[in-house]
Amino acid sequence: MKNNWDDLPLRLAAPRPFRFWGAIALLVIFGFVPLTFFGPFAAPAQAQALVASVIQQLQYNSQEQMLGFVSSARPLPQIQYLPREMGRKVVIDLPDAVFPKVRDELTTQIPGVEKVRISQFSSNPPAVRMVLDVEPEVDVAIRTEALSQGFQTWIQPRLRGGSSAHKVFKVDPPPLQLAAIQAAELRQIEVRNNNLHLTGSGPLYPEIRKLDAEEKRYAVTLYNVRSNITGKRPELSSNLFRDVQIANSSDRVEIQFKLTRDDVEIVPFSEENSCTIQFLVLASSKNLAQLDEIEIMEMDQQVTRVRIHTNRPFDYQIYALEKPHRLVMDTLGTVLTQREDLRKIQSSSNLTQIRMAPVNRQQNTDIRFVFDLKGEANFQYSTHDRYVEIVMQAREKDRAPLLPPDSRRAFIVIDAGHGGNDPGAIGKGGTREKEVTLAVSEYLKRYLENDQFKVILTRAEDMEILLQPRVDVANLRNSDLFISIHCNSMPPNNEHVRGIETYFTTPQSKELADILHQYLVKELKAPDRRVRKRGLFVTRKTKMPSVLLEIGFLSNPQEEAQLSNSNYQRLVAKAIRDGIYDYLSKHKPVRGGQL
Repeated sequence: MKNNWDDLPLRLAAPRPFRFWGAIALLVIFGFVPLTFFGPFAAPAQAQALVASVIQQLQYNSQEQMLGFVSSARPLPQIQYLPREMGRKVVIDLPDAVFPKVRDELTTQIPGVEKVRISQFSSNPPAVRMVLDVEPEVDVAIRTEALSQGFQTWIQPRLRGGSSAHKVFKVDPPPLQLAAIQAAELRQIEVRNNNLHLTGSGPLYPEIRKLDAEEKRYAVTLYNVRSNITGKRPELSSNLFRDVQIANSSDRVEIQFKLTRDDVEIVPFSEENSCTIQFLVLASSKNLAQLDEIEIMEMDQQVTRVRIHTNRPFDYQIYALEKPHRLVMDTLGTVLTQREDLRKIQSSSNLTQIRMAPVNRQQNTDIRFVFDLKGEANFQYSTHDRYVEIVMQAREKDRAPLLPPDSRRAFIVIDAGHGGNDPGAIGKGGTREKEVTLAVSEYLKRYLENDQFKVILTRAEDMEILLQPRVDVANLRNSDLFISIHCNSMPPNNEHVRGIETYFTTPQSKELADILHQYLVKELKAPDRRVRKRGLFVTRKTKMPSVLLEIGFLSNPQEEAQLSNSNYQRLVAKAIRDGIYDYLSKHKPVRGGQL
């Protein structure tokens, strides 16, 4: 079982973050989050706020092999050394402190230190925790000096045994050039969708306290924040809260309000220079979302898509954990329609099994999903009317990145070469170019559409289409990319020639050609016959980045056998898709044409 000294999630991402009572016990038991983190409901009535020190972003001085940060008050660090059986970590707690960024992670070149993480460990009382993952035994020296505004602290790990790789502190260590602490300004408070939305000039990290349980009064405190907004604000009310009052002093702003009902959970969500105080109605038996089915689709050897189907939308959060690698999805207001707590996955590139359990065991609601992974993986997720989709991709060097939603607006035209009375090249085994190019184009279209791209084929059946209409399909629909797929051929007595060739004409197409060619050669393990500039009609007349791909030689017996095989055709389509992903990760679509 994971100890609770290192309660820093690797990655926490939620479009609508939440907390709920039934999750607290399991989260603490599993060591995902410390109990003190759930400060809003841990504080006693009429609790007095502490004057918290604000910790600025952790930085790394590579020259002196030190970590540093600036704080608004002198920190009082508490150091604990955890043994190997507890993960071999150095834990540094900073009591009475606030970390506005909430959590951060840093990779250093300090000998013996693998990774450094810092996080808001608890909110009432406020405390910041720093965790150093160390391999050999490491000692830590800490030194703090006063600045003209605030305090500067240096942390220097050094190997035990007097290793020469680490120097002790100098009398006058070089300054780390960290910025001084400046208070943020709370500029606007408004009601959005039954929530309070706060906008400031800098990060806003709230502490929430229950003031009076019977009257359902709460306070939101923003440390190191100033504001001209004050007094009673009757316009800031909804059917979930009312009686909003705002007070401020030299180092904080406090917002008090009263809930209108008992079944409301208050959840803050900070992002850049804004914060949303969310008011979530706890689920009841009347409004539970029923989780009907888990659908698993293997897109290729590295990408797995999971869809969790439901009868209605629900709140959730997804985060990654390691040792071992897994994804955790916590849901709110959900129930399983099927009695299933474990699903073994036999043939997945990313998953070994999926575990399911209700967090609220009394009512068997609020389902937690744990996706046990085969290794480290990137992931993305999206919410739809009737399902939540999670896409996992095994991490591999030089692998095309997962694309953000705005890059998926691209409109792509795929041109299957030849067709109808024009068979194109014909191999000795009878394989026709027109059949191969259409099959690869259809696979590519399917892969791209699965990721919500807009795609159109210049031909979707065995018919002859002249060159100008192929160009018109792309130009008149204002597409972002034009990909023409062909097979190559050589005259007799040149059957030994094989490999990938890629053609482009315009300067704007050069990078697209280079990237797609690279992925075809690498993923197909085919000979590289270079990227070439030629004045071909379809690449010369199209207005967008355009390429013509020669995916292999039908005149070569080995490549003819491969190109006529449906599994190899899928590999070709996936290589092109990966190249498109790579290109679009660097060039956001600007056209987004019309189907």
